[in-house]
Amino acid sequence: MKKRIAVVYAVLSSIYLASLLFSPYAYQFVLKALPVALLTLAVVKSTAGITRVVLACALIFSLAGDVVLALPIEYSFLAGLACFFLAHVTYVLSFYCFTKRADHVQHTNAFSPLAKGLISLCVLIFALLMAMHILPEANTLFFPVLAYISVILTMGLSAIWLGNTRLIICGAVLFIVSDAVLAQSVFRTPLPLSPFLVMLTYYAAQYCLAFGLMAAFNPDSEN
Repeated sequence: MKKRIAVVYAVLSSIYLASLLFSPYAYQFVLKALPVALLTLAVVKSTAGITRVVLACALIFSLAGDVVLALPIEYSFLAGLACFFLAHVTYVLSFYCFTKRADHVQHTNAFSPLAKGLISLCVLIFALLMAMHILPEANTLFFPVLAYISVILTMGLSAIWLGNTRLIICGAVLFIVSDAVLAQSVFRTPLPLSPFLVMLTYYAAQYCLAFGLMAAFNPDSEN
């Protein structure tokens, strides 16, 4: 079942990425949101209890962020920032729930403490450099952007030390990269192919986080 969902997710993501050539277009937010909506359904079907609630909330907040950022409305960026802030908070909670499982085993610890320390240091330095680069241009959004940088840094470090698996850590790092490219586009000079890079890394991040956490909570489930 998960393999089929992964294939459909890749197809939906690819369709939206290709559609960026024609952006903006009517109801773009629908096509944009479909991949994460699919992940949400997969989480609801594959998990149970508090795991289902926390993971579904993380994806639903992300889904809401996808929609509002694509709508031509006032304060859409601030609303999207708030949605993804909540998504990162719930992802942190999901990593914490994983470590509290009674059947949590050490083999999920895919990286050595030294490797995780080095990855953490790289993530921390990158976040600090991005803050120094972006915040001077944030103006009235200074504090919301500062809060967002803090929460995504927390999410990244939590993924490394609590999530443990390679897929989860990869997802967290990709999410940070995606948001860094987006911040560069909004507050500084956009990178070449910026919208494509943002969404490519974003979809990859959500896939890695959702499937990494589903596998972590259900290690014996069908692939």
